[in-house]
Amino acid sequence: MSEQSVLVTGAAGFIGRHVARAFLSAGYRVTTVDLTTPPIDLCRDTTVHTGSFDDPAVLGAVAAGRFTAVAHLGAISSTVEDNWPALEQTNITGPAALADACDRSGTRFVYASSSSVYGEIAERRPLPESALGSAACSGPLNAYARSKARFDTHMSTRFTAGGGPGWAGLRFTNVFGTGERHKKAMASIIGQLLLATARHEPLTLFADTLEACRDYIPVATVARTCVLMADPTAPRGVFNLGSGHATSFAELLRWCAEFTDAPLNVRLVPNPHIGRYQYWTCADMSALDASLPARPRPGPGDLRNAAHELYRHFTHTNDRS
Repeated sequence: MSEQSVLVTGAAGFIGRHVARAFLSAGYRVTTVDLTTPPIDLCRDTTVHTGSFDDPAVLGAVAAGRFTAVAHLGAISSTVEDNWPALEQTNITGPAALADACDRSGTRFVYASSSSVYGEIAERRPLPESALGSAACSGPLNAYARSKARFDTHMSTRFTAGGGPGWAGLRFTNVFGTGERHKKAMASIIGQLLLATARHEPLTLFADTLEACRDYIPVATVARTCVLMADPTAPRGVFNLGSGHATSFAELLRWCAEFTDAPLNVRLVPNPHIGRYQYWTCADMSALDASLPARPRPGPGDLRNAAHELYRHFTHTNDRS
């Protein structure tokens, strides 16, 4: 091919649209796939396919070698979804067919996994990829996380031999940035708090989570890393993708207070998800650091700056997207 080309699934979604834009900025020819129409700029600058990523036409194009890489972001991403047949089809069976098509054509396959696969963490320390299945964590606490863990296992057992462009799964932590308003209650908690602050609305948190910590990562960092991982020489396997820093909800409230000149109205409500709630997430980034040394690495100051930028976005846009 005269230029690199990539298929981005789930391109109308929050992370998918940022990934598609990052590939465009890197000089790729981009084809987007989603059940809904992507943003206007992607409709203008990419080839748009409206439909499922496991449509025979899409799988056929991948198997025929139409693309140098596939970035698979399409999924059922709700952590409260309990329809297992739907989760199995969308998050396991369909992606497996896409991975097989990539394998047949030698197309690099990069897909989104999730740090939710780790579940409850035994000790408050960064968790490496190898911790899954050990006493260091409980494993998936909900059906969504279970579907992601099963697909990681499928990939690791199905594609063990070397040769070809290969594959990589990225266990995203808590991704935040512009363009996730449509996710509503499934939007990142940091985004929800910043939006409420910008609107001078009450900030709602579960009463038992002020000292709960999350590993937040800006969506721009995720998008850039996906582009780097699409290179045929990039590492294979399943990797954490977070900042490697744990930030408490109490710290997020401090940021919100610093960003606004108005008092915060914080409401603490009972946690309805006890037994299925992660009170600590923090990714050990050693494996990706060693395998992909050029990757962007946001520090604590970068996370606060990205949060401040998102807050300013919410205060200066009419659609609050």
